[in-house]
Amino acid sequence: MSDWSNLSDRLKRLGVQLGITQPPQTIKAKVKPLEELVPGRNLSTIYGEIFSLNHTYPEDRQHGHLPLKPLTEHHWLAQWAKAPASPALESLVFLDTETTGLSGGTGTMPFMIGAGRFIKEKFVVEQFFMRNPSEETAQLAALSEFVEGVEGIVTYNGKAFDLPIINTRYIMQRLSNPFTAATHFDLLPFTRRIWKSRLGQCNLGNIEKQVLGFERDQEDIPGYLVPDFYRDYLFTGDATHMPGIFYHNEIDVLSLSALFSWLAAILEDPSDDRLTDPGDLLSVGRVLEILAREHLAEQVYSSDRLQQLPGNDQQKSLLLRAKLLKRKGNLEEASALWQEAASGGSLEAMIELAKHYEHHLYDFDSAIRYTIQALDISTYDTLTASLLHRKSRLELKNKKRVTGKIQS
Repeated sequence: MSDWSNLSDRLKRLGVQLGITQPPQTIKAKVKPLEELVPGRNLSTIYGEIFSLNHTYPEDRQHGHLPLKPLTEHHWLAQWAKAPASPALESLVFLDTETTGLSGGTGTMPFMIGAGRFIKEKFVVEQFFMRNPSEETAQLAALSEFVEGVEGIVTYNGKAFDLPIINTRYIMQRLSNPFTAATHFDLLPFTRRIWKSRLGQCNLGNIEKQVLGFERDQEDIPGYLVPDFYRDYLFTGDATHMPGIFYHNEIDVLSLSALFSWLAAILEDPSDDRLTDPGDLLSVGRVLEILAREHLAEQVYSSDRLQQLPGNDQQKSLLLRAKLLKRKGNLEEASALWQEAASGGSLEAMIELAKHYEHHLYDFDSAIRYTIQALDISTYDTLTASLLHRKSRLELKNKKRVTGKIQS
């Protein structure tokens, strides 16, 4: 008997069927239900039950290196938001949504709504989660109960995204909207004014790292994956990715509160030692101007910390301070600042000096000199034409003065 025959007989005795290929058995993945992975509970409403996860933190908790609770008044933030009055801290709701899509529209639903507020020396976060779309009415009803008495709502890009979607869902479910009369603090535009020049990207994740000093852990799920993971959950019932989405939403709400706290602090006192970057300080000064706090803005622009700025930004701070002084009629100090900026090559300062010497000092020779300096570095056709016209006019005025036809 051949070696092959012996091997064949041995394989048959072991149960191997020669010449037959058996398809591999598929292993059915185990579906992990939500309740096993997320320690939430069912809240009862008149429209049925909604799943919700609660987190309670002491109000003095740090998020990164900043407190959750503002240590100062938020009056100036309220003025920025054009609020008729500054809402009490306890009446503010910090809100973030996770939705079925990122484009908005009536087909987009917030399957998770995270809301936080300060209650009896605690910061309480509730995350209202729809296990299926039929629970939306119960979700909105539970949210309304949690935010009862709300006077202000704090979001991050909520004016363009979160609030329009929530408002639409309340309308479609024919429920009373608790946010209709609330002052809206959308922190994204404000944040961009202060940190965009330094950071470029002002998404909340980058602000957490660069401003709040907070790093998310590996449990976090990127926001762009959230809608797909929720759709998978609806189709399969497998909640494997849901803890990551709850974590993502919870951190968004906590970061909103810490960022609100920090913005309130630096508007109240821009000399705060924690505001270490001179470029950020310069941006705060410009915000203070918008809020008509010109005296404080001038203090910012004259701060020694701005001496650390690179040349172009130092010129910017000089020009901003000079503009404030000009508005106050203090032209002598403004002129000194323009001269300092002009010596560094500032085109704007040269033009301001030409105007100052022409209209206030009637020194046409100096006005012509600064106009020529501006012409030498002007790169815009329209501006160059305007400067040439100014130079011709000044030369004519100077000629008349010299010939005694006008009084200097």
